[in-house]
Amino acid sequence: MNGDLVIIPGGMTSQLQVLDVVVNKPFKYHLRKRYTEWLLAGNHALTPSGKIQKPAVRRLCEWILQAWADVSPESIVNGFKKCCISNAMDVSEDDVLWEEAEPGDAQPEKVSDESDDSGSGPSDAEDAAQ
Repeated sequence: MNGDLVIIPGGMTSQLQVLDVVVNKPFKYHLRKRYTEWLLAGNHALTPSGKIQKPAVRRLCEWILQAWADVSPESIVNGFKKCCISNAMDVSEDDVLWEEAEPGDAQPEKVSDESDDSGSGPSDAEDAAQ
């Protein structure tokens, strides 16, 4: 395999790793959006302790496929350019790292990072559904 080992300094992954820059945030946003919609739809089966039962695995897989489909291939390509991983060799794309997102770029709404998917407590949507 031809490749170069690159050390990414601490605190820079949000700017230099493609998944962090353009994939994870919109993917999680769209997945959480579907989960919240499901919670708010109501009429869920309850566990013996009175909590809402988890969604079926099949439904989760559908949400994952839909959330992944919402991440555009163009945004991934642009992410590689923004992280200076796959820029043109003629240096014509070197300034992409410093450019702000264009208004037309698909950016999800501001997503709170309060829940880190730790599952330590019920979400606001779960509280609202109960």
